[in-house]
Amino acid sequence: MGISTPLLRTIVAGILAAGATTYVASIAITHRKHKKTPPRSNPPTVAYPDYALSEHTFLSPSTGRTVSWAEYGSPGSKNIVIYEHGLPGSRILPAGPRIKGKDIRVIALDRPGMGFTSPALPGKTVMETAINDVYELLDHLDISQKVILCGFSAGGPHVLGIMFTHPDRIRATYCLGPATYLDEKINWDDLAPGPRSTNWWTQKFPSYTAFDMILRADKIVDCSNVINNMKNFSSEGDAIFLSENPVEAKGWQNANFEAYRQGIAGYLQSSMEIFGRLSTNPWPVVGDIVHQKGIEGQKVVIIHRESDHLTPSSGSRDLVRRLKAAGADAEFIFPEGPEGGHFQALNYGINYILAHECA
Repeated sequence: MGISTPLLRTIVAGILAAGATTYVASIAITHRKHKKTPPRSNPPTVAYPDYALSEHTFLSPSTGRTVSWAEYGSPGSKNIVIYEHGLPGSRILPAGPRIKGKDIRVIALDRPGMGFTSPALPGKTVMETAINDVYELLDHLDISQKVILCGFSAGGPHVLGIMFTHPDRIRATYCLGPATYLDEKINWDDLAPGPRSTNWWTQKFPSYTAFDMILRADKIVDCSNVINNMKNFSSEGDAIFLSENPVEAKGWQNANFEAYRQGIAGYLQSSMEIFGRLSTNPWPVVGDIVHQKGIEGQKVVIIHRESDHLTPSSGSRDLVRRLKAAGADAEFIFPEGPEGGHFQALNYGINYILAHECA
């Protein structure tokens, strides 16, 4: 005698309900555990030779939060660059040793919830808070001259937000391999299988992605296989470069370690803002670029490596189109050649800034 259809439906519904309950309970338990003891695998101190001239913190006068940053290059240089890191990332600039002594002063901040910088306040986005942190830091350092912005990967949207907020204080803006997802016609085939899948899930089901990150937090914070991660999520060229340059490989490893110093909450919130949005729901603060005001003639350079398989170059082309429509003096640079990849856009961009802004 077979099982009746109503009974079968009841059994299936019960199994699904039990599974959902177990999943939600595991998320709650893991979140509670991580809130009490944040998962972290980074060393208490960073062992990276000459990675920075100095490190500092100060208290934000408007929020009372701690803001952390590091400086690179030459402290007396008038060519001041504000560096916004990618995800995961931190104040640690892997290219730091190669600009030591050059006529450039790079100020790299930990974004809210990463490194030693306090999380964003409840109800505030990471981007809104980070922009406020930058301008308060410039005031704290008595920097009144115009500065250069440099945003790598997910730092691209952040430097755009900084520039849009106070364009009168910005000399030029550089987006290096920016994570730009404003166009519905992005060519996802440009990406490696790993980031292609991750981006699809994050944009279609951001809540599931957030829950998944919480459950995998202990694995996420393990940044020991940085070179293998390059192979899986970026390009063989990035992996080869790092295997041949152990100092910079250590820099990327420590930059990622520091991102999770306080756990994954800051990284998770920032990831949802940058990658979990839809094309009809632009980044916080940045909004619809075409209708931005006050950026007429503003210099913006977008650099995207040909061999970048982590962020789509088609998104950068669309970004330039939107910036030009808003009146900005926007330029797209697409370095050819198989060498490098997403992460080498940082070195290429730093060299480009040295040649064109510091000559």
